[in-house]
Amino acid sequence: MLYDAHTHLHEFLDSRVEEFTKEIVIVGVSDDYPSSRRTLELAERFNNIMPCVGIHPWNVDKVSIDELRQLERLVSEAKCIGEVGLDRRFVPQTFDRQLEFFRTFVTWARDYDLPLNIHAPDAWRDVLELVRRSDVERVLIHWYTGPLNLLNEIRDYGYYISINAAIRIQEKSRLVAKEAPLDVILLESDGPYEYRGITLEPPMVRDAARIVAEIKGIKVEELWERIGENFSRLFGRV
Repeated sequence: MLYDAHTHLHEFLDSRVEEFTKEIVIVGVSDDYPSSRRTLELAERFNNIMPCVGIHPWNVDKVSIDELRQLERLVSEAKCIGEVGLDRRFVPQTFDRQLEFFRTFVTWARDYDLPLNIHAPDAWRDVLELVRRSDVERVLIHWYTGPLNLLNEIRDYGYYISINAAIRIQEKSRLVAKEAPLDVILLESDGPYEYRGITLEPPMVRDAARIVAEIKGIKVEELWERIGENFSRLFGRV
């Protein structure tokens, strides 16, 4: 099997989800309460989906605290909490509210013993310190393009990063792939996000694996074996 550690499956047609999950184990992240419901429903209908519930930091100013409370009722059905986090790059104007929501999600991750699937552009150190201080054991920082000098610290805490399929055109992702220890690496598509004219989709993790394996100087089969081990430690088995 192949592994995609971060995809918005709720945005795809059911027929595409069925197609993807025939050969890829996918962590389906959510953006709000309705998408969390759909992600859970997809996981009930199709194999190889690890469903996450959450409220994306871009959406915290669009939802009420009541919706956050509603979301907690879904946590017991989930395998992960995400996409959640902090964003100083794209939506710095809502950072205080992001922090309020993220602290809640961190508490849930600890109390329900679930991994966090985190969004952190230009807030890499913020999220790392917050989850570390909160004793959260399982953490993925998705599409990591943060400081290279944080990678060993992330490994020391037992956390993980994912490298996006955009590595084919994104130089920073290639630098991350070069510097990151193999035991912290996962791959992702973040589909159906559009990046520089490319619509990302789960099958693109195949090309991402080829590129990362080439950078690491190992066979792609060995890379997938290591990624499978990392995936199982972080998310458990489907």
